[in-house]
Amino acid sequence: MSLKQVFLCGIFCLAPAGLLQAEPMRDVVSMVNKLRAENGLHALSVSPQLEKAADLHASDIARRGVLTHTGSNGSTPAKRAKRAGYKFCTVAENVAAGQESSAEVMQAWANSPGHRKNMLKPKARDIAVVRGPNNNWVMMLAAKRGTC
Repeated sequence: MSLKQVFLCGIFCLAPAGLLQAEPMRDVVSMVNKLRAENGLHALSVSPQLEKAADLHASDIARRGVLTHTGSNGSTPAKRAKRAGYKFCTVAENVAAGQESSAEVMQAWANSPGHRKNMLKPKARDIAVVRGPNNNWVMMLAAKRGTC
């Protein structure tokens, strides 16, 4: 093993799984903020409350094997955000399945008129991106009550 391989293994082999999973999500957030900047819009901030809602939905999608905005309990993106404690004035959700990288999922969403519209929602202030089991992706975009 070369010194470079040992160094890389030291970083990646010992890194917590959550840290490695977080990287694609941070990449997508950066790409969304770049897209928004290119369109004259402000950057979004990551919301732990939206992440919780997105994570639960990504797991639900994987468990059911169905790509949908409706949860197994009948929940909508709005209900999931509210249950996670996020009091919003606007909320939107993008879902995707099968993309193996942040670049792939971002390209899919950017090329879809509805998903792109969500990412360019002028009122949005916060974002969450989760890559769940089986490469199920959930993005939530929202603004807290009083900011719309």
